[in-house]
Amino acid sequence: MEQVVLEATGRTPGGKAAAHKARRAGMVPGVAYGHGLDPLPLLVDEKTLADVLRHHRGGNVLLDLKVDGKTPGGFAAIVKSLQADPVSDRVLAVDFQWVSLTEHVTVSVSVHLRGTAAGAQEGGMVEQMVHEVDVSCLPLEIPEELSADITALQIGDTLHVSDLTAPEGVEIVSPGHETIATVRPPAAVVEVAPVAEAEEGAEAAEEGEGETEEEGE
Repeated sequence: MEQVVLEATGRTPGGKAAAHKARRAGMVPGVAYGHGLDPLPLLVDEKTLADVLRHHRGGNVLLDLKVDGKTPGGFAAIVKSLQADPVSDRVLAVDFQWVSLTEHVTVSVSVHLRGTAAGAQEGGMVEQMVHEVDVSCLPLEIPEELSADITALQIGDTLHVSDLTAPEGVEIVSPGHETIATVRPPAAVVEVAPVAEAEEGAEAAEEGEGETEEEGE
């Protein structure tokens, strides 16, 4: 994974009012921390950040984060967390973590299912329960995603974290027993009687009750 240069400017923390003002100006407030450095409040251009994230699926991108033209401590950076608007998906805040290129980091990586499950061709439904797994590796070896071929899965089969294959130098640290995806059997079809037939059945039942009452008299 190559490093992508991202320019930022330092900022003075000013609470919600300052954050709203920054967003109106097209900037995203954030902070960078880690490796013993003091937390560094900063601002990044919203459009530039969105473009960087869009070109790196899963948000895993190794950054040369320059704050006011300098790279603090000479460290690289990764996006640790994002706060986004639930409606517009606009990034509202971002946290960066300083990392060393020679030390392992643990990050979440997207899981992509490839192919069409054999069970799906028989009416089954593929359900993916886990969309990300945690991996440990050097920053330059962070994969954009992990993929799994599900073409051999039959109805009732399950794909676990332990079934995933990671690239050389990458260790999957999520529990191996976790279920990534399963092929569920097709839903049972319940036949519903037409309304007319249902009404006729109800009328017949009422007539039968009437005859029983007359016989009792």
